[in-house]
Amino acid sequence: MKHFTLHILAALLLLTSCEYKDLCYDHNHGDGYNVILKLILKLDLGLDLEIDPQSNSQIEMPDYMKVCFYGPEDGILKNTEFVTGEGGPLYTAPGIYNMVVYSFGTEYVQIRGEGDINTLEAFTSDITATKGRLLAGFTRSGEYEAPGPIIYTPDHLLVARKEIEIPSHATGETVITVTATASTIVETYGFEVRNIQGLEYISSVEAFVTNQARSSFFGRGEVNNSPATLYFPVDVDLKKGVLYTTFNTFGKLPGESHSYLHILLVDTEGQEYRISTDITDQFEKEDHEIIIEDEIDIPQPTGGGGGIAPTVDPWDETIHDVPIG
Repeated sequence: MKHFTLHILAALLLLTSCEYKDLCYDHNHGDGYNVILKLILKLDLGLDLEIDPQSNSQIEMPDYMKVCFYGPEDGILKNTEFVTGEGGPLYTAPGIYNMVVYSFGTEYVQIRGEGDINTLEAFTSDITATKGRLLAGFTRSGEYEAPGPIIYTPDHLLVARKEIEIPSHATGETVITVTATASTIVETYGFEVRNIQGLEYISSVEAFVTNQARSSFFGRGEVNNSPATLYFPVDVDLKKGVLYTTFNTFGKLPGESHSYLHILLVDTEGQEYRISTDITDQFEKEDHEIIIEDEIDIPQPTGGGGGIAPTVDPWDETIHDVPIG
């Protein structure tokens, strides 16, 4: 794992303070004391995935980090600050806090419930109704569990949690050093489907994974127990003869629920092929790699088409269930 160290120096507001939230280095913020908080963040940006070098297996350095200070007794938000990915100034009054630091400005992850550490939640939006109708084709028979809402896969969210204490007074210039490690709350899985005959006839591939955690209450370090289904597109590698991608999740739904993988393949003539399999056990693997090795046969289109087509006709389709195993 690679670590990046951020050094963040912050002057703390006391009984008297500057009018603006800019650091004032030329005088004390109180008579007889000047407290400086030095926060050292170690950002864990690496992922242990060997599934495919084409897959994105690194976490990007965040542009911004948000720092939230919560009361240890009531869990209520007392103050928030922003810093860049390389650090920046912080202000907060003396006291004891549960500090939560998280990356800010991701593409898909949204934050709500910030006013209380117990409701601080990361989540993603539901996908379009069109994609929902695609998944309904897999579940209408009642063979598979109700999947809950269908959501986009989350971005990586780097989070650090730490209890800190800022003394109410200090003589001279007191430097308080706090060290915390920020790591992702999102799990990444490599994904490959092998042993496919007729891969050259595939135009597009989309996948759904059921019974994943709907969101993460990262302030208290728990996932949401409500089920959701993840949606993500899948790439075709003709040279290696595989379908592949990586996908992110807040985690498999806790408990005994089964996670099913549903794959929708569309050939060059617009015909759909559906594949479903239980991948519950694969979420227990330490390497975070989900591998489907059962033989799958996609027949040549009746019109003799071949190759990856850029578009398909959504109105002229025939649906086939493709057995695997």
